[in-house]
Parts: sequence; C-alpha cells; structure tokens
Amino acid sequence: MLIEYYPQGSFIHRLDVRTKILGFFVITAASFCFENPLINFLIIILLWFMLSSMNSPMSKVYGIIKSLLPIFLIMLIITGFTYPASKFGYEENKRIIFSLLPNNGMPLTTGGLYYGLTLVLRIFVMVFASSIITFSTSIEDILQFLKKIKMPHQLAFVIATGIRFIPTMQAKSEMIREAQMARGAEFGKGGIVKKIKSYIPVLIPMIVDSIRMSDNLAIAMLNRGFGSMKNTTNLTEIKMKSIDYLICVITLVLLMIVLYAKSKNIGAL
Repeated sequence: MLIEYYPQGSFIHRLDVRTKILGFFVITAASFCFENPLINFLIIILLWFMLSSMNSPMSKVYGIIKSLLPIFLIMLIITGFTYPASKFGYEENKRIIFSLLPNNGMPLTTGGLYYGLTLVLRIFVMVFASSIITFSTSIEDILQFLKKIKMPHQLAFVIATGIRFIPTMQAKSEMIREAQMARGAEFGKGGIVKKIKSYIPVLIPMIVDSIRMSDNLAIAMLNRGFGSMKNTTNLTEIKMKSIDYLICVITLVLLMIVLYAKSKNIGAL
C-alpha cells in the first residue's frame, strides 16, 4: 500500500519542503549511526507522534509495515545466527543463547538478535520519516524543490509525475483485481508459476491503461506548450520562513551531536 499527499493545516504541513527533506536525511542518518535498538525505538516514537499530530491516515502506514512483517522475521533470524560475535564490544552481547550445530556452530547470540532488531527498526524509521514527507508535501512543492537544486525541468517533471501516478496506478490495479475476481479469477493459489500466471488478467489491462494515460498526458502537455519556454513559472513559490531556518539549525546541531556520539562509540552493541 502506497501513500500520497493529504492536505491538512498542521505545523509540519506548513514547513518548507527543504526543511522536511533535511529532517528526513538527518533522522535516517541518526538511525544508521546507532546500533542500539533502544535509540532507534525512541526515534520511532518521536516520528509516530509527528505523524499523529498531522492527522495522517495511520492505517496506510500500518499497511506498509504489515506487508513487511515476513521480511522482518527473516532478518531477525538470519542476523541472529550469522552476525559475528567478535564485532560486539560488550560481553553480554556475545552470549550464545543456543547453537544449531555442535561445538557452537551457527550460534544464536544476544547481540545478533539486538542487531537484527536494529535493522528492522531502521526500516520502521525510513517508512515513518518518508510518510511524513509524502503525507505533508504536495507534488508541486517537490517539483519546485527539484528545480531549486538545478535539476533540468523535464527530468524533474518526469520524477514528480512518476511519484504522482504511483498511488493512482495502485488504485487502478486494485480495481482491476476486484473486477477480475468478480468474474471468477483466483489469485495467489497453486505453485509459483500458477501464481504468476494468475496475475496476467491484471497485468494486461494495467499496461493498456498505462499507455492510454501516458498518451493523454502527452497530449495535454503539448496543448499547454510544455517545453516551449526555457524558464517556467509557478502559481505559488516555495519560501523558507523564520521557523524553517530555526528548525534547520536545530536539525544540523542534532546531526553534529549524533556524529560526536558515534565517534565516542555511544549506542554501540
């Protein structure tokens, strides 16, 4: 399940897109600097409060997390058994819970489970942080940001349009899937080959509909003179306010604190 822009009047919605993108990178960097799952859990709590303050449809975020649960379980198991105990700095993290093979072969260590949990929580952080941006930022603001960083307008338009049509195409795929199920189609049953073949009745209409949408978009762009002017204008320009500059400064200070803590081995296993 993918997410899209939801217009609200929250504090985060009113922030400039550059402020939010800077915050996203700093929060993501902080989650990767610390190996202790407790610190990443605290970051997730902070992001959860931010999402709640935006009146965001949390069910969409939970839907993404739910679809990733099998991957999370596999990550925990693989990391718990394969991460070398010699990389842990604390003796309690080198403790072996049990081994799959004789003579401590394939040991499941406490630190391995902790590190696997950290990897899972990092994905949580990225999902929550990216959801804050997509829920609170319109595609027009993203397009202007890409132009501000000197990206060619045509390339910026392609990227922004692609982001805009992802939720649309997913909604269409769900609609086609439900229509085919009403006609008696069955999905996800049988072996791997049969499962792949079962989605052909969805794939073909999706391809045809995508070509039709792209053709209509190309005609609309030509009618509006797309590409005829070197410099384009916008109805509303994105502008940094005083609160944006203040938050950017605070964010950069937090980044320096995180890097200092990383250099002192704080948050390591």
